[in-house]
Amino acid sequence: MKITLEELRAWVAVVDTGSITAAAEQLDQTSSGISRALSRLESKLQTTLMHRTTRRLALTEEGLIFLDHARQILSSVELAEEQIAQRRDIPSGRLRINANAPFMLHVIVPLVAEFRQRYPLIQLELNTDDIMIDLLEQQTDIAIRVGELRDSTLRARVLGSSATRLVASPAYLQQY
Repeated sequence: MKITLEELRAWVAVVDTGSITAAAEQLDQTSSGISRALSRLESKLQTTLMHRTTRRLALTEEGLIFLDHARQILSSVELAEEQIAQRRDIPSGRLRINANAPFMLHVIVPLVAEFRQRYPLIQLELNTDDIMIDLLEQQTDIAIRVGELRDSTLRARVLGSSATRLVASPAYLQQY
């Protein structure tokens, strides 16, 4: 017995609107589709949830009990959907970043204040390592490394490149 959310929505809509036709309009479905959903639901539960006539709907005792549970289930699903949507809209949680010490100090750290102001619900954790780490073992979300990435199933993106340059003072160049 696997009850679907669509069956629960149909059931609650019929009870709330007082008719299969009104529930069908509310859910943008056909009356026959709503009627079939109710029949499937009652079949899965092996009980009658409501007595239906052409003019009236009356809930059975089982229907009253099941209605409370159906409302709670639908409410929980809606709450879960809202919370996930909010997490998409407003990033939150822990973000662990790992990079070598010079890069962390000169590139990442100067951006932290602005990042925290923009994303106040993110707890930033900065770690430094000069060696390749196991991101899963270290529970690291982002690792920034210089050089070629060895074979990996991880997602990687080039953040920038630098041409190797030799720099010397004019006095050094003149002397040597």
